[in-house]
Amino acid sequence: MNAPHESADVTPGAFADLPMAAAQHLRMALFGVIARVIESCTEGDIAAALQKHPFLADYVEELHLRSGAREFLAAHWWKLVCAWEREAALRGVFLPLVALRDAGLGALELELLLAVGLVEEDPRFGNVFEAAQRNERRPTFGLLMAWWRDHEDGEDRADAVRSGLQRLIDHGLLQLSNPEAPRADWAPAPVLPIWDGLRGEAPTLRWLQFKSYEALPALEKHVAPAAVQVACASLPELLASRPAPVLLLRGPVHNGRKTLAGALARELGKSVLVVREAVFEDDIRWRLLGVLSTMTNAVPVIELELAPGESRMLPAMPLTDSPLFVVTGRHGAWGSAVSRPMLVIDLPLPDAAQRVHHWNAALPEGAPREFSERAAQMRLASGNIRTVAASACGLAKLAGRDAPGADELRRASRMLQSARLETLATRLESRGALGDLAVDDNTREELAALVSRCRWREALASEAVAVAMGSIGVRALFAGPSGTGKTLAARLLAAELGKDVYRVDLAATVNKYLGETEKNLNQVLNAAEELDVVLLLDEGDALMTNRTDVASSNDRYANLETNFLLQRIESFEGILLVTTNAADRIDRAFARRMDVVVNFRAPDEWQRYGILSLHLGKTHEIDEEWLQDAARRCSLSGGQWRNVATQARLLALQDGRDITADHLYAALTREYRKTGGLCPLRPIRAA
Repeated sequence: MNAPHESADVTPGAFADLPMAAAQHLRMALFGVIARVIESCTEGDIAAALQKHPFLADYVEELHLRSGAREFLAAHWWKLVCAWEREAALRGVFLPLVALRDAGLGALELELLLAVGLVEEDPRFGNVFEAAQRNERRPTFGLLMAWWRDHEDGEDRADAVRSGLQRLIDHGLLQLSNPEAPRADWAPAPVLPIWDGLRGEAPTLRWLQFKSYEALPALEKHVAPAAVQVACASLPELLASRPAPVLLLRGPVHNGRKTLAGALARELGKSVLVVREAVFEDDIRWRLLGVLSTMTNAVPVIELELAPGESRMLPAMPLTDSPLFVVTGRHGAWGSAVSRPMLVIDLPLPDAAQRVHHWNAALPEGAPREFSERAAQMRLASGNIRTVAASACGLAKLAGRDAPGADELRRASRMLQSARLETLATRLESRGALGDLAVDDNTREELAALVSRCRWREALASEAVAVAMGSIGVRALFAGPSGTGKTLAARLLAAELGKDVYRVDLAATVNKYLGETEKNLNQVLNAAEELDVVLLLDEGDALMTNRTDVASSNDRYANLETNFLLQRIESFEGILLVTTNAADRIDRAFARRMDVVVNFRAPDEWQRYGILSLHLGKTHEIDEEWLQDAARRCSLSGGQWRNVATQARLLALQDGRDITADHLYAALTREYRKTGGLCPLRPIRAA
């Protein structure tokens, strides 16, 4: 390991019986440092050293036995270590200490690192250091400069020792517990994750996940669009170039981004270190990540989602020449503070054929192929497909079936939805069919066209001219007076498509702090895209209001929110339904971005009769002629008729009988009273 001795003509025979592993290499290197300590603590008088510190006898015996030397133990020992390292390199053994040296640390710096860590391996060395410097069980700057300043050729290396220790601190391999003391009294200590890494142990930090080379997938097995596969064929060569590039892997969450990162690292013969935090904003963790990536022969992977308009700058990473992978979403900007090339790979949601492949791979062998083809109609990310498939199979087992069905599929997908959506949106019941909705013919035709647009949106996108097709998403505006069935239509539309519908919770989404509303909206829109649910923005005019002239900072921030929502809706790849009672308040730019506009009008008398009959059901005692007269004369909305039917049913339950005209009249009178009006029907007189 010691560079000045690398040309020595020695063989590793003295260590032939020792395993070639990182832990053994660390032990051998520590013996070289111990030899230096023994020779320095009593100025070369080994007998005096043993008399003062008897425990050193075992170390001296091992040094004599392995090296065959009786004096200048450190010099002879390092020659043997260097020969052993060359043999290990020929056998392809990875040694963290050698990797640190290759990354730029000098032999002197590595010896100093090991000297500081001696107490970690054998606490008795604390007595040696304490006897030499008083009241300090770790070697101080002053002691290390005294013991390591002399070189074999007589050169004074005091300045080199001082600068080497400072460099170890700057790169994060050593830490100081007493930085307020004079420099000569500084007592550095090893950073424990690094010290464990010198033994070849994988790092076990809360904020860091290590995946070994053997556990990573092969690149040829990664399922991706053809364009991504073509790019991946050239990536290993580009990633191996110097300076190593930064690779941005963009796309939805749980869509194979980290899987691709692992496959590319495996192609380079490396493991991965995955970080799910902005560690580059913490200088200590950032330096530690760089050193650990060198010591574990791993590619660092930063996983961080940025909101639209956000940007991050990646600083230089010390002691590593590895490429850096950044797993991120479609939004936000990334840059590098050093002259690293930036490469970008976009991973879109899988198409129908790729989803079938993922479902077949995730389902048990006995699962019918028709089920995987039906399940593939759900536009999910690849990782979500695997998760939903495993959950659906478990639910089927609980129900005593070998293969999952549609019910298990829906319940399994809802487990994903609740984790990502229900903090900002609420799931609505979606049962029934659009045929149950009492609307005019024009509205019904527009709703039918909307259903077709939703069902064929993927095929439409593949057939459309790229320039003309803005997004695979579908955006629809439901406009009309209150109570005309807009929200009900959204729920029935979701049921018709076989999807869940979530209503955005404006109280949880809108935030008074600058930028937080945009982040919340982006979060809920991203989740709706990736979980393939229908997203309902009820009373959308609250967010899509007309932009105004800027007269104050409030106007400017309100316009910023509107501009963000305009851009995000245009790129939205899911199904978005917006309802409003005041279409004239919505900015025209939003209306232009709507693929379908459905106008809901107040029901006419026949529609009112249909709505009332639907809510009353068949078990009532109301004369048909009276019922038609009520529908003709009472100009209520569909929501109001629902309230009337509910109140009439409540009165009937109290009386213990079916609904009668008296119950319905009382309910109508109450509904008119709520709005300050008078019921146009006359009171019913007892026969």
